[in-house]
Amino acid sequence: MLIKTEGIILTKKPRKEKSSIIYILTKNFGLIKAIAEGLRKEDSKLLSISEPGVYGEIAFIYEHNKYKFITILPYKIPIKIFKKYPYTYLWALRILLFFNFYAVSEKFWNIVINLDKIILKYPKGFKLWFIIKILEELGLEPNLTNCSKCNIKLKDNVYIKGSELFCEKCKMRGYIKIDPFEYKEILKFAKSDFPLPKYPPILKHLINSHLKNLSL
Repeated sequence: MLIKTEGIILTKKPRKEKSSIIYILTKNFGLIKAIAEGLRKEDSKLLSISEPGVYGEIAFIYEHNKYKFITILPYKIPIKIFKKYPYTYLWALRILLFFNFYAVSEKFWNIVINLDKIILKYPKGFKLWFIIKILEELGLEPNLTNCSKCNIKLKDNVYIKGSELFCEKCKMRGYIKIDPFEYKEILKFAKSDFPLPKYPPILKHLINSHLKNLSL
């Protein structure tokens, strides 16, 4: 069965006989990996347009529960980002491989296909912000607005233990109180539609703890 869909190439790995395995995030089918036969041949016409970050219409053949990469019609081949922030961009593409995407919402898809522009404009705070947006897309984001025990809406007296937040009534010995201003900054950063240059250090600790508790 021939399938055509929009996709962005995340990475590729060598395979025997000068072929490759290409990992692609698609808008309609989520994360897939496809066999690209003969891709690493010197005369391959697809070699230069199948690099990480290339976005366009991709054609596959799907049979026997496997994808076979046929071709790609590039809409965008990012160049500027590799000159200024190559490691951050490649990190963003590869971090997507660790999550199970079965479909991608319009909002998150716009983030993915514009990663290069976002990083170039908002390099500071990007990595933490991007992980938060991935978690939101998968419905796995940490609860930042309600007490983890009684579910009351959090206001000024907020306490943290690992990746969970608690109210004054539910706190226990060893829980750390978050400064009210810092708590507002946490919410502001997490809800922002673009990376902010600064974030409270405790937010990074919270997200790291949350990721360790997830089964991905």
